[in-house]
Amino acid sequence: MQTMLTRFLPCVAVAALLLAPGASLGAQVKKPAIPPKTTPVVPPKPVVTAPVATPGGQPVLARVSGVVFDSMAYAPLTEATVQFVLAKDPSKVRSARSDSSGHYAIDSLPVGIYLVGLVHGQMDRFGLDGFALPVNVAEGGEVELPLGLPSPETFRTSKCRDQGPGTPTGVFVGMVRSARGQSLGGPARVRVQYTETTVNAGAMERRRPLRTVEASPTGSFTLCGLPPDALLTTRAYAGTDSSGVVELRVPTSGILIRDMYIGSAERVVTRGASGSTTTLRGEGRLRGIVRDTAGRPLLGARVSMPGNGAEGAATGGGQFQLDSLPGGTWMLEARAVGFQPRRVAVDVMDNGLAMTEISLEAVAPTVDTVRVQADKWSAQMAGFESRRKMGFGHFFDESFLEQRNARTIADVLRQAPGVSINPGQNSRDQVTMRGTSGTGKCIPALFLDGVNTMSTDGVIDNVVNQSDVRAIEVYTGTGSIPIEFQTRNGCGSVVIWTGGRRPPTRSPGR
Repeated sequence: MQTMLTRFLPCVAVAALLLAPGASLGAQVKKPAIPPKTTPVVPPKPVVTAPVATPGGQPVLARVSGVVFDSMAYAPLTEATVQFVLAKDPSKVRSARSDSSGHYAIDSLPVGIYLVGLVHGQMDRFGLDGFALPVNVAEGGEVELPLGLPSPETFRTSKCRDQGPGTPTGVFVGMVRSARGQSLGGPARVRVQYTETTVNAGAMERRRPLRTVEASPTGSFTLCGLPPDALLTTRAYAGTDSSGVVELRVPTSGILIRDMYIGSAERVVTRGASGSTTTLRGEGRLRGIVRDTAGRPLLGARVSMPGNGAEGAATGGGQFQLDSLPGGTWMLEARAVGFQPRRVAVDVMDNGLAMTEISLEAVAPTVDTVRVQADKWSAQMAGFESRRKMGFGHFFDESFLEQRNARTIADVLRQAPGVSINPGQNSRDQVTMRGTSGTGKCIPALFLDGVNTMSTDGVIDNVVNQSDVRAIEVYTGTGSIPIEFQTRNGCGSVVIWTGGRRPPTRSPGR
């Protein structure tokens, strides 16, 4: 973020900073009844510049004030630094900060031509940092100068001008930031996937487009052409640093504004009697409260972070704390018996404590035969079934595994199209797929309970016991892999969900 405006960009400044017509050359304008709209500014008519000094030699001074307005959020822009840089002497700078109502004021400003700019995180986020607007303060006394960011329509037209007709109008804009508070460790990218349903010749077709956008050197990014109201599955990365996979919805207004934090993680494998568990660890902490919609704390609510293996429970006052978390933006899920589960995106900082609150809505009354499960398995299977309905990949549920009664995981995977089973070491079979180039074999990525787990030799039975498996997802084509199970290994993915299998259901009296 720039701390001082020292250059003049007249061609693009109008798109970045709104100046009410009539206020740009020192005319005293009345404060508008409603916030100004960010429409292109009509060049004002020339005026005769007032004297810069009084007959007595004293400079003519003005008090310039106004409201800084965020037209994206349609709300005042608070804590924005407004800077007036004297055009003929850039070393002379006057600044003011907007208050909670967006109001700013600069007293005793000598008349003259200034370059006016804003310094705020929103300017960086929208790629508008460094823009300035020429203003001729030609008269002393009270001068009102409202400023603002462009409207969604203006921003979309400016950033997405190359989109063809019929392209969806949704936009995802934000910054990729380091959870360590340092500069990014290389070019940053944001990857987005969503479901798109079309009807052609009476047939419904479902697609899962995968979009990737590269951020600017400062980390700002803009991804155009997204369907409004679409649920995005998103991940950001730069070098070896990455965020978790988070779900974000494009608002009906069409512009989603969200920063993505990335960090590094240490993979920890814990082996127990029921198999191995992989978690991702770091130096972040998250503390929060789970409440109902009336604000009452929910004692015993379960919280987890899909993708890194962290989980815990709310204690007295609905409070919870998760420690040793990898830095970055992650999904936090909260569940409680009798309440709808909810997921929210949270930002975890390395060596820092993040705070959050999450409220759960009570489940509507239903018939007695419906039971609400709040365990981890039900959450995993909700995602399993949702992905199976999409029609991508190959799925083996608990019922199939019981009927198949296979000795090894490799035996189960023989049933998946596009998977090859080859003799491996120690009489255990190796699982391979065809690489993205169309030739040669590759070792698929392995996700165990949602966490990317090391399996360099493709012998999955060395990692997890078949008897501990409750469900399997197989994705052989890289274009069909959900973003939460994607890697950059140029191969497919095998996703395994573990846990003790439920005993067979028996009829009453047997």
